Amino acid sequence: MNQRLLQRRLQLGVAFGLIVGLTSIAYARDALNLDGKPGLYQRVLTRPGAILSASPAPTTGGQPVPPLTVLYVYQRRADWVEVGSAAKDAKTAWLPAAQVIDWRQTLTVAFNRTGGREPALFFREREPLLELLESAQPAARNADLRTAIQRGSLPEEFPVIASEPETYVDPNSQFYLLPILAHEEVFLESGHTTTLLNVAAVTLQPDTPQPLARAARPAVATPADDYRVGIVFVIDTTISMGPYIERTQSAVRRIYNRLKDSPMRTALGFGAVAYRSNIDATPGLEYVTRIVSPLTDTSTDDFLAALGQVEPARVSSKRFDEDAFAGIYEALEQIDWSGYAGRFIVLITDAGALDATDPLARTRLGPERLQLLAQDKDQEHGGSKIAIATLHLLTPEGRNNHARAAAQYRALSRWGDEHLYFPVEGGSIASYGAQVDALADAVLAHLESVHADHTTVPEPDIAQTNPAQTEIARKTALVSRAIQLAYLGRRQGVRAPSLIDAWVADGDLANPSQRPLEVRVLITKNQLSDLQETLQAIFQAGEQTFMTPKDFFTQLRGAAAVLARQPERVNQIAVQELADVGQIGAWLEDLPYTSQIMNLTESRWLARSYAEQQEVLDAIEEKIRLYRQIHDETDRWVSLLPDAPKGEAVTTIPLDALP
Repeated sequence: MNQRLLQRRLQLGVAFGLIVGLTSIAYARDALNLDGKPGLYQRVLTRPGAILSASPAPTTGGQPVPPLTVLYVYQRRADWVEVGSAAKDAKTAWLPAAQVIDWRQTLTVAFNRTGGREPALFFREREPLLELLESAQPAARNADLRTAIQRGSLPEEFPVIASEPETYVDPNSQFYLLPILAHEEVFLESGHTTTLLNVAAVTLQPDTPQPLARAARPAVATPADDYRVGIVFVIDTTISMGPYIERTQSAVRRIYNRLKDSPMRTALGFGAVAYRSNIDATPGLEYVTRIVSPLTDTSTDDFLAALGQVEPARVSSKRFDEDAFAGIYEALEQIDWSGYAGRFIVLITDAGALDATDPLARTRLGPERLQLLAQDKDQEHGGSKIAIATLHLLTPEGRNNHARAAAQYRALSRWGDEHLYFPVEGGSIASYGAQVDALADAVLAHLESVHADHTTVPEPDIAQTNPAQTEIARKTALVSRAIQLAYLGRRQGVRAPSLIDAWVADGDLANPSQRPLEVRVLITKNQLSDLQETLQAIFQAGEQTFMTPKDFFTQLRGAAAVLARQPERVNQIAVQELADVGQIGAWLEDLPYTSQIMNLTESRWLARSYAEQQEVLDAIEEKIRLYRQIHDETDRWVSLLPDAPKGEAVTTIPLDALP
């Protein structure tokens, strides 16, 4: 066995052994199912720095887990997941949800043999890769990238962050994992179709399988005074918002006083955008949006003076909803964010937003589109994507509007799998003040810790007693931490994250007809046995009804009931197509794979001639033989955790090996 993999297994065994020894977890348990898919289980991949705990609480004695370890999820509690090495009756421990990646589709990438082509290149972002593929001379641009890599000392903005190793690694004999997190099929002007794959991989470090080589970069200094954070308040200034505007002024004034004699007074900037609603419908509102202040650091009182001039409208809008999305768009596009590594928009409102279809809306953009615009700010002027937080005042007057508005603002305030949507129950001025203070304090505490030791990424330090304040402080601290990681990565930094999150094309960049990558499925022995058992049942039903093909689907209903361990329900189980037998259909439906066999319905089956029906059965029989062969190749099966049952040993198979 690969020495690195053996060491990895020993580390994991020690980690789980120590943790589970501290717990008293009941056995006879199953991992959580995927939604609506009994028998298919939730899995996660660990991020670098993941630490196992005996309970869902921070610990100083936890055990580290190697990056990209595949684990089953047994329980989700707040911001923690309980994980184990097998789908049933596993020893379990806890990991913070922020330290894992949900892996719904167990797809991975393997490299095809390298003869006759260049190594695959992995891009930091999707857009530069797509731009290259759609350019007039993709081969020439590809050659330029490879020449730059060979010369070394790459510029900071270089789009390629890793490349395929020069020598071929056989995944059947030397197991490695390049999990696919997302995929997108694109049609190129050349007439070729290619798939863009978002993959994860561990960079070069001891004791882990290394499928990728990081592209070399020059060392870049990261002076602490280069790390700046900008916060732009987008404030609803309609008639009901007067007290909240005053309390926002108070929160900012407190931060100003804290920084006025600090060397960091130029490291934190504030800006503000005011918004109301359509002035054609209600001219007395005076404006739809207005930039109250550009981003201004706290070395002067300019921002405080500008914010002090903000007053609520004197007339009511035509509707309860206001044009919040116009305010967000103004902050994204009209505020100069250059020079700020950390970027926050804080939306403050007691109403919903005019949606994209509303004739009174100015931008005609919805929350999802605005989220994309915020993400597009990544890499612009050396900054990160903009995090949008929403403080939603749930006043009694808006009770009929709360649910709709909350859905809008959760979508607007997404950050990865989290959201930065913070409701203020009852619209209390005191509660709002405490929450806006908590948010500002969390950003400031992060900034202070970065300037104290800018090469580390501080853990969130949450010491709030109020649950709403704690939630704001926790999420703001986590987002700030992610922003700093991106900053360090751009600076080639000092302790940059060891997990590569990259985009790669499954077609060769110079010649899309060649395929440097092969999409494979990570499969356990248990899953392979289930596939084989299901195909065997379909094959037998076909053999038994070859003289009476109209009875084929009747036989399949019986087989489906047996495989579901519910033979008493033979006449109740519907089999509309072959994929309804066993778990194959549920397993295949989320994969970028269309099965000509498993999609067969009864009408299509009966429309086939006897010879065509036999061809289907022959193909199924061929898959059964293939699965037996894979099952019996003992050298290709790898146990990712030493305490996992034999049935949880894994291998990868090509996508076209599926039925």
